[in-house]
Amino acid sequence: MSTKSSRPKSLTDYRINIKIKLAFLWASLMFLYIYADYFQLMTPGKLERMIEMQTPMGPTSPGLLVIFSLILIVPALMIFLSVFLTAQINKWLNLVTAFLYASISILIIVSNIGYEWHTFYILFNLVELLIFALIISQAWKWPRGESA
Repeated sequence: MSTKSSRPKSLTDYRINIKIKLAFLWASLMFLYIYADYFQLMTPGKLERMIEMQTPMGPTSPGLLVIFSLILIVPALMIFLSVFLTAQINKWLNLVTAFLYASISILIIVSNIGYEWHTFYILFNLVELLIFALIISQAWKWPRGESA
């Protein structure tokens, strides 16, 4: 009796549309933001400063909350925009936005060096930098199709 294997020799690796890749990278980034901010609530004095309406940028104000909101709304919208925008706009919006936010991550890393309780925050921002690098790389190498 012959025992013939019906399994394929290798796994199928499906091509994933660049728009889907970018959307998933932005979604991953949002999870990193959420967890980093959640863990930051567990650092000494953080809750007390929140109760006293203090932020790293000074006293909490409606205007400051709007600025913080806008900073987080943009990456959240990039999940949606990465799927629905046209290729040309999509490519450049992803490149510019990822570069700007990577710059912010670098500033956050530098400003948190030396604070023992912020080591986890540096780790999160290093992973965020990796995601930004992947976004920039994917957008930069956007596949070109046949001209219509």
